Amino acid sequence: MNPVLKKELKTKMRTWRTPVMISLYVLVLSLLIMLMFGDVIFSSSYYRGLRLSNVREMFFIFAIFQLLLLIFIVPATTSGSISGERERSTLDLLICTKMSSFSIILGKLFSSIAEIIVLLIASIPVMSTFFIFGGISPGNIILIFGFYFVTAIFFGSIGIFMSTFFKKTSTSTVASYVMALFLLGGTAFIVLLIRVLFYLPRGLSITQTFPIILYANPLSGLGSILFKMMGTDILSGFIGRGSVNNPLMPLYINLCFDIVLSAILLYLSALKINPMTKLGGRTRRKKAKGKK
Repeated sequence: MNPVLKKELKTKMRTWRTPVMISLYVLVLSLLIMLMFGDVIFSSSYYRGLRLSNVREMFFIFAIFQLLLLIFIVPATTSGSISGERERSTLDLLICTKMSSFSIILGKLFSSIAEIIVLLIASIPVMSTFFIFGGISPGNIILIFGFYFVTAIFFGSIGIFMSTFFKKTSTSTVASYVMALFLLGGTAFIVLLIRVLFYLPRGLSITQTFPIILYANPLSGLGSILFKMMGTDILSGFIGRGSVNNPLMPLYINLCFDIVLSAILLYLSALKINPMTKLGGRTRRKKAKGKK
């Protein structure tokens, strides 16, 4: 096992923070389930019980809510990985070990992702309540959890990248959340501007196409899964899926985007903490001394 990963797992899992985070996460999801079930059962005076359509709608809301929770939890767990070592003056000691800079970055990333995996596993009993009423297959759950895992790695890579390029944890955390908000809301806002400024004045309809920039939005990937499951689109009325015959195509493109960009961010992060590269700064200092 990666030494950094092994050390981080031991230290993180033995603190009070991890069980509290798991408990709060499951509590929030459980409260959401209770509110949705209570609203559906007691809102109508003509019908008592749950229809299959009600279960699908609740699962639709639950899946989106869980994705948003993960996106806002992951940057908090990764944005202080390297900057925290720098603030504690332990980063130089870590770099002096036999581990490569890329191994250090991967160890920090997967130690944080391990917490997310624990959260996902802990949420399985809550999500299993939907199986009682039918309409949701285990294959759909596996597909959604796989998407959650790749998305967590992507946003974790963003947090690691910001943590290496900013010296303070507070700054890297803010930068990570700004990037997350841009991918969630900023891409949709750009599409809305294009629709208002370009499509509507010309009498065109953006709902016949799927804007390229939205492939970077994690909601497009989750929306593809939910659209295939129940025929309901997250972005219904806002944009369309064009003439794509495969409803999972936005999911595949979104996953490829996440994987490629994660690899690039992790590679740049490894270069940044490596003192023998230009990004690390050691080469520039040597050149400056040579000129003097």
